[in-house]
This record gives sequence, C-alpha cells and structure tokens, in this order.
Amino acid sequence: MSPNDYIDVYRRYLKKFDETFGDLDFGEVVQNRGKLVQKLRYDEFVDKWSEYKRIEDYLREVMSKGATLNEEIHRTYQELSAHVLETPKDFLML
Repeated sequence: MSPNDYIDVYRRYLKKFDETFGDLDFGEVVQNRGKLVQKLRYDEFVDKWSEYKRIEDYLREVMSKGATLNEEIHRTYQELSAHVLETPKDFLML
C-alpha cells in the first residue's frame, strides 16, 4: 500500500472509532467484540493494520489450499481485527 492508502484507511478508522465509541483521547481503552482496544495514533494503526492484512492474506491462502486453520494465528487475527475496527472474515466458510 502507498502512504496515501494508509491515510485513507486511517481516516476511515478514526471516523468509525468516533462514531462507535465517542470522542476519546488516544490511548483510552474501550471494549470491542470482547477485546480491550484503544484509539490508535497513525503509526500504531499502520503497524496493526499491516499485520492484520498480512495475517488475513496468509489465512486466505492457507484455507484456499484446504489446510488446517492454526488456532493461534486465528486468535491473533481476531484480536487485530478488533483493534483496527474491521469485521473479521470467517475463513472456515471459504
């Protein structure tokens, strides 16, 4: 992704965060889908988003080959999706 793509995704994230949890300061903790998350600064968001997309791509590849889903990877994916306010995909249904 280009830096401009991250900015657009981050703006969407901030809008969604504010609409969902109200106007909180960075670092304030809230609960999202059973996970404690906080409003992320841009650099924190880019790190989490990059890892989220990397794991999502990995899971898509693994499941498309008919391999077994690693529970630790899946749990990490679920947690990251909560942090970046994305609905996790159900890779067992692919």
